[in-house]
Amino acid sequence: MRQWRALRRRTPLLAADLAALGASVDLPIETASGGEAAAWGALYVVEGSRLGGGILAKRVGAGLPHAYLSAVHQPGEWRTIRPAIDAAAAPQDEAWHAAMIAGALDTFALYEAAARVPAI
Repeated sequence: MRQWRALRRRTPLLAADLAALGASVDLPIETASGGEAAAWGALYVVEGSRLGGGILAKRVGAGLPHAYLSAVHQPGEWRTIRPAIDAAAAPQDEAWHAAMIAGALDTFALYEAAARVPAI
């Protein structure tokens, strides 16, 4: 996973959007750790969410913050992430694949939990 340290971080963008809305940056969501395999699954979800974020950003009302949603992939980024995930998974056993899928599912659950946080 070291090669992904160069990915552009969106946490500061989310914090800025929440601050602009007068919301706390501390969302009441628990994260889980499942090792490197789970991290690859989480990467798939987090980076994949940029694809939908770009579409959603266009629907944000005028004057509302949307820096986080607008942080779409740079040209070619997603096309390099997907093969890297596949390459990391290819030599692994069934347990590793299960952990990667669990990491993806846990990350989807985190997004769902964030969506259920009461509105400001």
